[in-house]
Amino acid sequence: MSATPLTLSMPARSRSLNVPGLIVGGVILAALVLGYVGTNVYASLGQRDLDRKMDAAVSSWASLDPLARSSVAYGTGDPIARLIVPAIGLDVVVAEGATPAVMRRAPGHLPGSVTPGAEGVAIVTANRLGFGSFFSRLGNLAEGDQIVTQSALGRTTYTVIEVRAVSADRLDLTADSTQRVLVLFGSARMWGGPDRLVIRAVAQETPRI
Repeated sequence: MSATPLTLSMPARSRSLNVPGLIVGGVILAALVLGYVGTNVYASLGQRDLDRKMDAAVSSWASLDPLARSSVAYGTGDPIARLIVPAIGLDVVVAEGATPAVMRRAPGHLPGSVTPGAEGVAIVTANRLGFGSFFSRLGNLAEGDQIVTQSALGRTTYTVIEVRAVSADRLDLTADSTQRVLVLFGSARMWGGPDRLVIRAVAQETPRI
């Protein structure tokens, strides 16, 4: 008796590609990538301009006495300090004001808070994603990390004492303190949301001219 060959027939499955959907998805993705790159290029050019202005400001501050240094006035968009955070590779010029226009090219210093290096609370905020992504790695900071500012008052070294996320309605922006305090904050999530990531740092010594 001869064996009958066993033939397995697999049902043919046809898959149709949603070509229009893929095209639309690709266009959206490309637009997002180009938007991200474009905003960061814009911020980079803004930082170059602020760098030049900061160098000129530092030269002018050098000729001032301590009282005059503490009385320097800043207009919206003016460079107010250089912010250096070695732990996250950040070295950037901070501009006065926290308006959208200012924050497209720099971290913004909140008007009403003190100049970095002064007694009281200096508050700085920045974008975490797009337009410089200046605070993209803010969440990598830890207690004990150091932050350095260079302003009209001189060079000040702060030590991080607190890293926490709070809801926006509980964000404490009080600028009164007998210490030299620096607060950095941004969105707790890279893509936005109601919570804020807050870094609080304290200087143990007066600024060095």
